[in-house]
Amino acid sequence: MNKPMRILMAEEDDDFIEMITSSLLQASGGYELESVRSGAECLKKLQSGGYDILLLDHSLPDGEGLEWLKRFNQSGVGIPTIFVTAKGDPQMSIQAMQEGVFDYINRSAECAKAFPFVVNRAIAGYNLMLEKVRLQKELIEARNFLESIIDKAGDAISVVDLEGKVIYWNEGAEKIYGYSRQEVLGKRPPDLIFPEDETLKAREEKRFRELMAHVWKGKVISNIEAKRRAKGGRDITVNVTLSPLRDASGKIIGSSRICKDISEMKRAEEKLVLSERLSSMGEMIADVAHEIRNPLAGIKINTQIFARKKDVPAADRQLLDGTLEGIEKIQKIVEDMLDYAKPRAAEYKKEAINPIVDKSLDVLQAQLKNANITTVFHRGKDLPPIRIDRHQIQQVLINIMLNAIHAMDKGGALTARTFQTEQGAVGIEVKDTGVGIPKAHLKRIFDPFFTTKSRGTGLGLSISQKLLENHGALINVKSEEGQGSIFTILFPTNEG
Repeated sequence: MNKPMRILMAEEDDDFIEMITSSLLQASGGYELESVRSGAECLKKLQSGGYDILLLDHSLPDGEGLEWLKRFNQSGVGIPTIFVTAKGDPQMSIQAMQEGVFDYINRSAECAKAFPFVVNRAIAGYNLMLEKVRLQKELIEARNFLESIIDKAGDAISVVDLEGKVIYWNEGAEKIYGYSRQEVLGKRPPDLIFPEDETLKAREEKRFRELMAHVWKGKVISNIEAKRRAKGGRDITVNVTLSPLRDASGKIIGSSRICKDISEMKRAEEKLVLSERLSSMGEMIADVAHEIRNPLAGIKINTQIFARKKDVPAADRQLLDGTLEGIEKIQKIVEDMLDYAKPRAAEYKKEAINPIVDKSLDVLQAQLKNANITTVFHRGKDLPPIRIDRHQIQQVLINIMLNAIHAMDKGGALTARTFQTEQGAVGIEVKDTGVGIPKAHLKRIFDPFFTTKSRGTGLGLSISQKLLENHGALINVKSEEGQGSIFTILFPTNEG
């Protein structure tokens, strides 16, 4: 059996109460009517709970019905309400509706007779409102949930309108590109994040326009590798997915973009390819060096024997001296090749780094002085000892410093610095004021035999990088033509 609907009526007109009671008795369905004569009594009843609907008179002995309705709602006891208005007072009806009243009736026999229908209509409207509120709440929660996922995503997610202007920029985009939301909204991505190099920028813009032409036709472009520029001029490589953005009618109104920063992955791939290539090259170099070294030693001995003769004409002796000098240079190249291919066994010990830098500078003191180069060494304090082969690290530093000397043929300044990072790594920085390294050469300076100098074998930096890799250390270089170079080495401190 269905539970009867409980109705509370706040009304002092006995005749109207009787009409409402009679109407409910004649209606099919169970109703329980309880009446009170004041707003205060009504509030007390509502606070006790259990009522399904309220029939509220516009004027009660202790105040206006609308004022009491506000108090009911403020007290949290509001329920579906039907308002009883004076006959022909639509203004009051509108005010009642604004306070959340679901329906209203005039104080008349006709309205009293239709009261059961009005009650059911009000209850249905109230339930519909509750369902609407529930759905709105779920929709807001779902939207907030999705926005939180998108905004906090590690990938750069952005949206542009049909004019190509940014209308959404998530936290991932802020992190990857370095630009805040306020800096990019309303701007075109090519103006901010495309490469600085004019040739590369033009190529990327043309490619971008071609891809967007497909997106505006409704196509999704997935996993496109592109060069981009982060704030401050840092070049990055991203994997891009472009998708059309549609409104409720299906019309394309913009484009979404998901960009993943793959710069580190690309560098790791390049490093792996280079490592494999260098490994194969190392084996070949070792074989060639061994094949050269033995006959070269015989040539040198024969030349030395011939040079010891006392009756050798001066012109011939000059040729012999030049030949011996050339042989010694070839021997140096061969030794460098063998050092690169098969470095000598390291002897790792816990060492302080500052004395090794001091020793390296001392070894080159004469060359630095002759080249009119001033030196400064900023010694880091309280640096932890690191596990290294001191002779190999000294060899690395001398190689780097020699390159700096060669880059400052008109004099300059060489600055060394030791330090510890926030992550605990111990670092060495070597900075010069030389001619700098062209951008096109930066990626090749660690390649074997790559050199732009008339002297040298092109193996110094290659050997240095290999020795540092054996130490688990990293080497990085920053350089600009005419502004000099900075080599930075980082050693881990968490090894045994």
